[in-house]
Amino acid sequence: MAKAKRQKEAPPPAQIQSLLRQLGKGEWPSAIVLRGEERYFVDQAITGIIAAAAKRELEVVRYDTADPDFQASDLCSDLIGGALFASARLFVIRGADALLKKNAGAAAASFAPAVLARAQSGDGGGIVLYGAGLRANQSLIKSLQELGAPTIACRKLWDSPPPWDPDPRKAELVQWLVQRARERRISLSPDQAAFVVAATGNDLPALDGQLDRLAQGGGDVRSEVTWQGAVSPFQLAEPILAGDAARAIAGLESLFQGGFQGRDGARTLDRGALLALLFSALGSKLREVVAAGEVLARRGAAADALEAAGVKGTPTAKKTFEARLRLRPHEEWSRMYEELCALEKRSRTGADVDAVDFARLILRWRRRAPARR
Repeated sequence: MAKAKRQKEAPPPAQIQSLLRQLGKGEWPSAIVLRGEERYFVDQAITGIIAAAAKRELEVVRYDTADPDFQASDLCSDLIGGALFASARLFVIRGADALLKKNAGAAAASFAPAVLARAQSGDGGGIVLYGAGLRANQSLIKSLQELGAPTIACRKLWDSPPPWDPDPRKAELVQWLVQRARERRISLSPDQAAFVVAATGNDLPALDGQLDRLAQGGGDVRSEVTWQGAVSPFQLAEPILAGDAARAIAGLESLFQGGFQGRDGARTLDRGALLALLFSALGSKLREVVAAGEVLARRGAAADALEAAGVKGTPTAKKTFEARLRLRPHEEWSRMYEELCALEKRSRTGADVDAVDFARLILRWRRRAPARR
């Protein structure tokens, strides 16, 4: 029997809009799962859910596992108890993933059964579980989905374009910003949105703030938008290796001016740490293409080349790697790797290596468009 093709997951804004439409029609699920690390979407979803709960006159009960006073036993008792001031309750539980870990403790062991009991009660209330570490394959989440619980992926938007279409305007984050500006009735073209994203980074509240400036000012993007983007060295490696000198130089400037913001929100500004991250990002990708290129140079199979490079994961990840591999001949990739290794060796022997040295690499590695005939 042929395996059913997996349906492509809708972007987070579309998933949230679909959920809120469902709630607006009075279709109230017994549980809702919000998973992923993008707090902007989580807060947007929870705000909409609570507004819908108010129309149903539900009592809203909030718990946060990060609260110093949080007790798992209190939550479990509350879940299996009755409503005090309303006919039913909506539980909003932040950090629910912490209660599903194996080392969460004895009190947390009662959490999943209590959630299921509440979801199966049919009292007209509901539960909202949020956690960056919640997964669709966890047993509790699977059980809730069998009860009809929607699972919303509140992930970060892709801030780089797909490898098969490197136009920065095609990046998911840029397209979201264009749509967000349209919702707020602010004129913003895809070109302007790409500039705002480059200046701001993958920070949705900050991008909303840039739209505030555009709405209050004269709408001149170059003069109203403040440059505050924090670039990831691993994202910056892509245009550098692709030979897109313009994007790479702009990203390099952003990295050393704005630093690198990790998933925990902390921002790295130390030059030495930024250099080490950039060496690591470029070095790992160059080692992959050099290893694959050596296999192909010996007329090896494409599958063996991928194995030699250590490329695993989704078909999309493999296509991305194959597209990068085709950008340059093997000899050129090898030369680039040697140049990077030489620069890294210089940095470790006390030489003063900085962004200017990487700018020189970017200019040497740039790919020129073919001459028009």
